[in-house]
Amino acid sequence: MKFSVSLVSLVAAASSVAAHGVITTPSPRVVGAANQAACGTGAYTVLKSDKAGPIENAVAKIDSSFDAQACQLFFCKGYQLEDNIKNTRKYAPGTVVPIHVDLIAHHTGSAVNLATQKTIGKPLFLWPVYANDSLGPSAWPKNETDFEITIPDLGSQCSTVGACAIQWWWYASKVRQTYESCIDFTQ
Repeated sequence: MKFSVSLVSLVAAASSVAAHGVITTPSPRVVGAANQAACGTGAYTVLKSDKAGPIENAVAKIDSSFDAQACQLFFCKGYQLEDNIKNTRKYAPGTVVPIHVDLIAHHTGSAVNLATQKTIGKPLFLWPVYANDSLGPSAWPKNETDFEITIPDLGSQCSTVGACAIQWWWYASKVRQTYESCIDFTQ
């Protein structure tokens, strides 16, 4: 099973991040039949029922049909490229991509680096504090849910489908939960 190893990341800074959430624009990777085959029925059922939920909920439902080699739950939430080939975009260098995040709940935490994946260059968007749960809705910064990124020139690194994805992620330490969304692209 081949999966993307190059990511262009959207990352909340290590000081404070939070929420249940998912990117809704552009359309991110979704759960499908390849996810069920790789991640098993238990994890698949959780992922299918709550697209904005934390990865740890799926981990808690891993059953004997889970294939740890094929299902990388902490990489694009275990969503498989095979379910998302038709959703792959082509972004030329300099393309400005509007991003919308549907934030559902706030709980402050800390950002962490991906354990097994590598990013390309610096984060495309970085929040010093993200979805701070001590603020009320009227004080939430608009750029936590609506912002733009500019696609850098990545040379030939992202010329093949499955080589690159934009990944938005964070770890909410108060509730010990991880959230991710991935947008596959080529250049």
